[in-house]
Amino acid sequence: MKPVIDAAPHGQGGASFSDDALSDDALSHGAQCHGAQSHGARSDRSHRSHNAIAPHRVSSRRRARLATAALATVALVVAGCGGSRNARSSTAENNAAGAGAGAGAAPAGGSAAGSAAAGSSGAAGGTQAASMGITGTPVPGDTLTVGAQAPATSVNPATVDTAFVQYTYTAYDSLTFRDSDGKITPMLAESWKYTDDKNTGFELKLRKGLTFSNGEKLDAAAVKGSLEYAKGAGGGNGVLLSSVTSITTPDPQTVQLKLSTPNPMLPEILSQSYGIGQIIAPEAVKNPKLLTVQSTSYGIGPYILDPKNTVAGDHYSYNANPDYYAKDARQHYKKIVIKVIKEPAAAINALTTKQIDVLPGDPSQLPQATKSKMQIVALPFVWVGFNLLDRDGMVSKPLGNVKVRRAMNFAVDRDTITKALLGEYGTPTSTITVPGGGGWSQQAADYYSYNVDKAKQLLSEAGYPTGFDLTCAVVPFAGQDTAGKAIAGQLKNIGINVTFKTLSDAQSYVTAMNDKKTPCAVVGYGAQPMWLMGQGLFLPTATVFNGFKTNAPDLVKLYNQAAAASGQERTTLNQQMQMYLVENAWFLPAVFSPVFYFAQPDIGGLKVSASAPTASLLDLYNTK
Repeated sequence: MKPVIDAAPHGQGGASFSDDALSDDALSHGAQCHGAQSHGARSDRSHRSHNAIAPHRVSSRRRARLATAALATVALVVAGCGGSRNARSSTAENNAAGAGAGAGAAPAGGSAAGSAAAGSSGAAGGTQAASMGITGTPVPGDTLTVGAQAPATSVNPATVDTAFVQYTYTAYDSLTFRDSDGKITPMLAESWKYTDDKNTGFELKLRKGLTFSNGEKLDAAAVKGSLEYAKGAGGGNGVLLSSVTSITTPDPQTVQLKLSTPNPMLPEILSQSYGIGQIIAPEAVKNPKLLTVQSTSYGIGPYILDPKNTVAGDHYSYNANPDYYAKDARQHYKKIVIKVIKEPAAAINALTTKQIDVLPGDPSQLPQATKSKMQIVALPFVWVGFNLLDRDGMVSKPLGNVKVRRAMNFAVDRDTITKALLGEYGTPTSTITVPGGGGWSQQAADYYSYNVDKAKQLLSEAGYPTGFDLTCAVVPFAGQDTAGKAIAGQLKNIGINVTFKTLSDAQSYVTAMNDKKTPCAVVGYGAQPMWLMGQGLFLPTATVFNGFKTNAPDLVKLYNQAAAASGQERTTLNQQMQMYLVENAWFLPAVFSPVFYFAQPDIGGLKVSASAPTASLLDLYNTK
């Protein structure tokens, strides 16, 4: 029986794996992915053309949101996702160099950047660092309509979840801009630099002559007020500014930040990708109640939110800003509409019947997108596997032995699992870093080959020649329960019997990972820079995903050194951190699931890369 890759439950995005994918035939030979096609009525569109590990308190509600974000694999992209090609300094005249040679740079011996042909995937084989659709000369367009699988959590840049920043960056320019290659380029800031060699001092120079949509002028005081508001507004990304101890404005065009601990990612954090770098007009900073869909937006952006033609939860309309300073670069339409379509079948129908232009999607939509000759852009993004939480053996004594954890990694045939679950669109992985992303190295990628004999030998050396029983938490989100079953089926070959604790919601899942009673969990975690991944995944203060608070001083030392480093030094330290995690088998990753985008054949500029895995609406344009 061939595997079926179904739509994710509840309309969520992601590669969702059917139990049929676990048939003996599928796991032996792999299979092509396919999904049910649905057909709707055809309709023409009316418009076309800190201390590096300093702890912070996180509420249970925030933990649930973090878990939900980390579980989503396509449309609800992980908070803080993306590359870390940040610059120590950048200028408008040399914006290509603004990317620097940070952790997001392709390491020596790593995969070379590449791009897929129009309408094809860059995911197959796992070696490409970019995937793109067509290019061409931009033609002014009327309305760009974009499908979305969930409504905005907020239209306030300071509180919007990272997965939904498209609802805010459309109307609010940020200090820096992360392009589709992951390079950090000027936006409201013309240039920036670290002012010391420890990444604890940072300075930005602002563009002159810009005004917010309400008429107020952009100056250093406005930026200071917006950043201070974002730090304390209660949004999920405010913590990224927690180490900022002071913001000073020596002149109207200069903003200086002082930090208590190194932060090597400020140029990226202040981009459009995290919300908090999107600058809000002083009037709305003083009165945040204005930052809703009932009011126009208060930013300096290519578009302005149109409250009269916006219905929260259904569609969000943005009109071109007539006074925007960079129309040629980021204003290619008179209007952008983000239309919420929760059901995957309805969403792909809307695309193929030309009701929408672009859609972040999942594998269930591939057959219909292919048949209708839509552009398909895909890139490996979310690793799915086991989080071996109990590394000190507090609940599961075997997991406290590194030989056991290594044995588990050697026991999994990642190629077979990947083919069965995702076909050509999946990428086998034994690391938690995507090829081309920060920290990736060939050495780490090649560390675990499929070797059952070696796995059994390691188990025997650890004192468990006949295996042991293991309990793993799982939530049936985006098919991760099915992926977990595939891994468990292979662990059974070396005597490890996995019992799943199936949980019904994100909050229960978070609780299980943090109650120090559940030694293992099935996870899906989006590719991130190592600095962010440490805070979310493997530092002793990491919220949610290091529930047993494993503390490895050598790993923390590498993390702190990397946080204060730059260029090749930081790239090397990031790779050393990744090797530590691989050698000590903190995780059992199996497959990278892709992020998918589908688009009409004449939409140009659609591109994703290892350092920028989510496409920007501002890059899109009509080609005819």
